[in-house]
Amino acid sequence: MGATLVAEHYDLSHHGREPICFEQTVKKKKNREKRGKPFERLVKEVLSMFEPAAIVRHGPWVEGPDGRRELDVYIEGTVDGIPRRTLVECKDFNPKTTGPVGIGLVDALESKRRDVGVDASFICSNAGFTTEARRKAKRVGIGLIAVLRARDPRIRYQVQEDLYYRKLKVELLEMGFSSPSPVDPAKVPLDQVMFKGLPVQNWILGRVWALLHSNPITDGAFQKSHRLRSPVEFTAPNGSVIATYLSYRFLVSGSWFEQEVTLDATTAVYDWLRRRVRLLPGLGQSFLIGPFRSDTGRPVAQPPDPELEFPPETRPGESWLQLVQVEGLGLSEPSPPLARKIHEGADFGRDTNASAW
Repeated sequence: MGATLVAEHYDLSHHGREPICFEQTVKKKKNREKRGKPFERLVKEVLSMFEPAAIVRHGPWVEGPDGRRELDVYIEGTVDGIPRRTLVECKDFNPKTTGPVGIGLVDALESKRRDVGVDASFICSNAGFTTEARRKAKRVGIGLIAVLRARDPRIRYQVQEDLYYRKLKVELLEMGFSSPSPVDPAKVPLDQVMFKGLPVQNWILGRVWALLHSNPITDGAFQKSHRLRSPVEFTAPNGSVIATYLSYRFLVSGSWFEQEVTLDATTAVYDWLRRRVRLLPGLGQSFLIGPFRSDTGRPVAQPPDPELEFPPETRPGESWLQLVQVEGLGLSEPSPPLARKIHEGADFGRDTNASAW
């Protein structure tokens, strides 16, 4: 089994059990087939693509302590040479009539996985899960996933998920130097401070954009200081500055927003708890999100915890979007070659002197 199909609190202590013995099921006639069976077969096919070295079975029966139990999808594989057995229960719910999967089905799988003796367990549903179901699944180490496969008729319901994004406005941007020079950079237009003939502003704008994108901030005053590897000369219309430190501070306002979108992909697995998509390896794979309009979102105080991970925690093959819309920060090129002059380990944080601006 691969990294995506790993529950939060996985226990490897049972890998030495005897193999589970299965009974063959008798195929039903097509017109009497349970509605969920096509979805189960799709889940089996998709997971087989992600784990080509594993043995993936659909619908085997196993003897448990209380009688025969049917397993929707059962996977046998290895991780780092350790045998691993995984049970995937499939719920092809209609989100408009049945609603999302509730905590009762998480409770049922928690009991069933003990009876059949598996190492990891998942519920696969494209209808989503209630807050209580997600909380319980995360606590007991049951994974919650969905399968994405564009234009496959066995997917009756596409994954609907809330997309979280930020809309920000940079209210003020100032630059400063650590230098004995009488030149006050605050009195010089930002685009007129030069290094090697190029505006230092261009470099600062790129850095501020990177900071806003890689930190989950929405409002406040912030400052970043860079220690220069050696004294650097900057020029301005009223003279030059020999500086050992370069700093800039900015004031930003904004908020988090949410908007429900549809998730789809060529072939992928979606992790409901971690809010990550794992695409099938290879060329021609795509991940689609839509429809999306930044002007129609709903303000929220704070998004779910996975959205606040900066940088986001991703596993091999996974992807996700972290969107931010910034007003008042137009990027300009070319940027002066300051990166080689900067000493690593610059400070970044809220500016406690913001009220003095």
